[in-house]
This record gives sequence, C-alpha cells and structure tokens, in this order.
Amino acid sequence: MLQMNFPKNLIKGNLKQLEVLAAHTSFRIGGPAALWAEPKDIKELKKIILFAKDNNIPTFIIGGGTNVLANDKGFNGIVIHLGAPAFKKMSIKGTTIKVGAGYATPALVRSCCSKGLSGMESLVGIPGTIGGAIYMNAGGWSSPLYKNIGDYVESVRVMDYEGNIKILKRKNIEFGYRRSSLSDYIIIETVLKLGKADSSELISRCSQFLKMKREKQVLDMPSAGCVFKNPKDFQFTTGQLIDMLGLKGRNVKRCSRPDRPCK
Repeated sequence: MLQMNFPKNLIKGNLKQLEVLAAHTSFRIGGPAALWAEPKDIKELKKIILFAKDNNIPTFIIGGGTNVLANDKGFNGIVIHLGAPAFKKMSIKGTTIKVGAGYATPALVRSCCSKGLSGMESLVGIPGTIGGAIYMNAGGWSSPLYKNIGDYVESVRVMDYEGNIKILKRKNIEFGYRRSSLSDYIIIETVLKLGKADSSELISRCSQFLKMKREKQVLDMPSAGCVFKNPKDFQFTTGQLIDMLGLKGRNVKRCSRPDRPCK
C-alpha cells in the first residue's frame, strides 16, 4: 500500500490516510484507500485532481458507495468523496431542477414527488447519489412511462482530469443501458427537466414500487439492491433467465485445490 506524502494543507476538507472502504460501500467490503479526500468545494476538488495528476497518483470518485465492489486489498491511490454541502445543493424553478452530484437519490425522489414533479419516481428505492445515478444512467421500471434518469437530463456540469470545468449539453452526452459517456469526467452538478403530475398520485406510485421491491429484493442485508444487468435488447430479464435455467439458489464453490475441478 502506498504511503502517500501529501501537503497537510492541501485542502481544508477531510483527509484520511488508510481509510477502510468497507465503511463507505453498501456491500460493506473493501480494504484501505491510501488517501480518502472530501473536498469542501470545487476549488479544493481541482487541487486534489491536479495534485494526483502531477504525482501520477490514481483517483477514484465515490458517491454513496453503491454498485461498487471495493477490493479487500484496498485502493493504492486517492478516493474522492463529494459529500460536502457544496456538492449537495438543490434548487427548483418550475419543472427544472438543478442538483449537485452529492445529493442523495432517495431524497431527490421524495422532493420531486411531494412537489408534483414527475419522472424521478422511477428511481424510488435506488440508493446512492445523483452523480452516480447520472454516471450509470439509473432507472427502475421498464415501461414507456418510466424512463432512465438520462432521459430527463438537460445538462451536466463536470470537471475533467486536468481540472477544467465544462457544461455538457444533453446532445453531447451518450446515455445507454446503465452507462453514459461521462467516464472522462467528474460529475459536479446536473440540470433535470421533469414533468408535472399530482403529488398524491406520484407518492402512491412510489409506495407501490417500494412494495414490489421489498417482495423481490433482500433490503435488510448489505447489498446494492438489484445486482444484475439485463442483456442488451433483452426479451427476458436476467432474473427471469436465472429462474428459467433453474439456477436460483445455486452458488459456485471456491476450490481449495486449483488443479482439481470444483464439484
């Protein structure tokens, strides 16, 4: 593990050496990060990015720690968490929402439903932060009515790994099934354009969806909710395929003798 020498005054935000990642992932796994950094604003984020670039140190951006499989050996670099208030701002003007990357996705869903803004209810029960949701193009229920979050994006404010701030318009971003073209950037903020609906109807939909999730997923154990991606152009979901093949409940045993096949 890298014993990182860094300026103690690099940022005013939180800096921790050998921070155990298991405390920050929903699976509760992961060894120590050489350096855990929580910048208090965009200027401090830029300082960290440029410090890492100048010293050839790898970086990893973490939000809510969902959909992350952190290695038990740890991460030999800087893990950056955008958890400061500067990255958690949210404002609403009409049906347009500007929201920071560190804002919790469940909190945004609740706010939108209570204010009669439709579109985000398809994300109910999905953990993590808005930055992660945009990056992964999160979505819940497959139907013409319920889309992925990328369908509501008007623009995304990002920082590249040179420390430059850019505003990417929707036409310049590619969204696909659980992916986007934003891997070269750090998401800072997004603007979403939503619809209007009756708040009581939206809250009712959310309750129904949550009930379905509780029936299908184990929510009281360390996990990231649904863990399977569906096949491209799928006729059946991955869960349906597993059931059809009779694989539900089966597991793969780790062999104690690598020269012998597992039984």
